Amino acid sequence: MIPNAGELAVLMSKFDVAQQRKNKWKQSRYEAMDYYKGVTDEYTSKYFSSSTLSKVVTGNVNVTKRVIDRVSLVYMTPPKRLYTNEETPNLFIDKDLKLQRLERITNLLDAVLLKPCWRMGEDGNGHIEYDIIWDYEPMFGDDPLNPTAIVYPIAKKSSVLDTTPELWSYWDSENHFTFDNNGKIYTNEDNPDMFNPYGRLPFVECYREGKPEMDYLDTNASNDLIATNLSINVAETNKNANVMFQSFGYMFVNGSGIDKDSIEVGQDKINFLGVDGTINIVTPPNAIPALDESIKSSYKMLAQNYHLPTSFVEGTTAESGVALRLRNQELQDDRKSDVTRWRNLEHELFELEKLMIAVELGKDAGDLEDVDFSESVDILSDQEQRDKWEWELSHGLIDKADIMMQKNPDLTREEAEDYLFDRKEQELETEETEAPESALLQALERPVE
Repeated sequence: MIPNAGELAVLMSKFDVAQQRKNKWKQSRYEAMDYYKGVTDEYTSKYFSSSTLSKVVTGNVNVTKRVIDRVSLVYMTPPKRLYTNEETPNLFIDKDLKLQRLERITNLLDAVLLKPCWRMGEDGNGHIEYDIIWDYEPMFGDDPLNPTAIVYPIAKKSSVLDTTPELWSYWDSENHFTFDNNGKIYTNEDNPDMFNPYGRLPFVECYREGKPEMDYLDTNASNDLIATNLSINVAETNKNANVMFQSFGYMFVNGSGIDKDSIEVGQDKINFLGVDGTINIVTPPNAIPALDESIKSSYKMLAQNYHLPTSFVEGTTAESGVALRLRNQELQDDRKSDVTRWRNLEHELFELEKLMIAVELGKDAGDLEDVDFSESVDILSDQEQRDKWEWELSHGLIDKADIMMQKNPDLTREEAEDYLFDRKEQELETEETEAPESALLQALERPVE
């Protein structure tokens, strides 16, 4: 049974205690996304007067994006997926790119939905694209942890002249349709009966640390990260104000016969102050080093909260691979549990993709046999890397083709082996060419008896 769209609109506009909590939950997510995108002036300006901000550049240090991108290591390198049907991946569009973004947004917001969508390409063939949905309304039946329906806003048109009301998409296990804030339902000619062809919610739930046990909305949008980013932006704005208003000191003029309306201030201005007039400058203390130290201290504490070494704040410096591994050990340990969680999500996602392919094309997509996430790459010095290769070669763990493939990941094993074979042939030809010449020289240089 299709629910009444008007009732849905009324239900979603109620402002009881639960709804207020949900609104606060959604607002924190919008704020976190603003910080990730670097749109933070609105939040920083609350701590300063409008007259101050009209003369000072608002500080905007995008700590949020830097930290989130750094801790999102699972999809830094796309995984290798083994399908029983080799043609199946051809139906997936930008899957690795979307999953990399999904990991970052999940680490930022803690709860995100991934929705595979069957869409038609310009060539008239169908394929699966991936929508990341972070603004959504779950609806529940008897089970408070498993929603029976999902409602989410559809992307708005960017044109300022567009007057189309905000549209929402509704999905449950039986029905799917679009409606607006006024309760009007929009029918689709491809699905006039507005039924869900997949018989289930076509979403995959993604969580930073697993699904909550007590409350479906018991997640937080990196509150500690956002709060620290706000304090850093406020401190940076104070630093800009210090430079703007205090870096040259405070100038004052004394004298009884001075016309204050005729005084001008500027590097190319000279004022006549009269007989008893004097001009002075008071230099306030330089607060910039203290502000810089405060910002750096906050940044370091935040880095440690996210399993990052304090050297992350200063940036990368040349050091040995052993030192780097020790500094990043905590982050790498945290990645191991992330890999397990995302591998499970890959299999859950494929079950949904398989269902969509069967419904839309009537074909069997086969099975996803394995998902191999690449191990993190150790950063070694040139000497450490050579020692590592020599040890692995001496123990038969790798061959020269493996080394070439490590140096140039674009090479296949066959191409690497062909290159080594050609190189060996050239060396042999060179030796054969030089050998007779060498023998002749030896004969000529040998004394005659």
